[in-house]
Amino acid sequence: MSGEVVVKVSWGPRPESSLELAERWLVMLRGLTELSGGAAVDWRWDVDGADTGEVVPDTAEDVAVVVEAGGPEEDADIVGRTAAVVGRWPDGGYAYLRAKGGGSDEYTPFTATLQLFPSPAAVTGTAPGAATGAVPGPAPLTDRLSEALTVLAESWDPDTGLTYDRELFSAVKAAFGLRNSHPRCGWATYLSANRAALVPADFSGTRRSTAGGGLVLDTGDTTEAVVAAQRTLSAAGALEPLSASAPRAAW
Repeated sequence: MSGEVVVKVSWGPRPESSLELAERWLVMLRGLTELSGGAAVDWRWDVDGADTGEVVPDTAEDVAVVVEAGGPEEDADIVGRTAAVVGRWPDGGYAYLRAKGGGSDEYTPFTATLQLFPSPAAVTGTAPGAATGAVPGPAPLTDRLSEALTVLAESWDPDTGLTYDRELFSAVKAAFGLRNSHPRCGWATYLSANRAALVPADFSGTRRSTAGGGLVLDTGDTTEAVVAAQRTLSAAGALEPLSASAPRAAW
């Protein structure tokens, strides 16, 4: 995990107002800030073509104004509304956070995605002749990924979720022939309540229950372990895709 790390949750159609979406945004940002151990995270709206946007306000009514602007005028109730935020940590690490929700279309992906990026950390050689340069430090929250996934799950009441990097995502996709939208395991995996009920009793790994009845599982710290977890949970029926013929937010 030396580069970008992703925490992502997904759900099906669930009509919601801009104010309801704004309340979810604030729960998520407050939860992620709490995970940062007291570090002052600077959350600002992502603005195309600008270095920095305005600081995200702390009231749902003010956040709702931005969320309302993030949807096409005529069909926002169908395809949803999108907002994006950039967060910066004191050590230079940063995050890009994007969420799209509130729509009723069964074919539109509704997701909240947290991308975590490391900051360059200067390393000075101590031995004679040692090189001095910059190497990536860890991305923010990489030591608390299961908890970050829990924050997103409890903010958005999703169907599934996971934490991963590009290498892991590609490996699981290739091993099982999955489409990008199909539920799958990551280092940590979230399952909504009906899916969680299918997890085998002897499934190994730490389990963390969420407020909505879902479950966050630690599903492996190696690609091999995650692939094994994918095989087990798929066989149990816990990773079936949502059906477009019976649209709902969770399986």
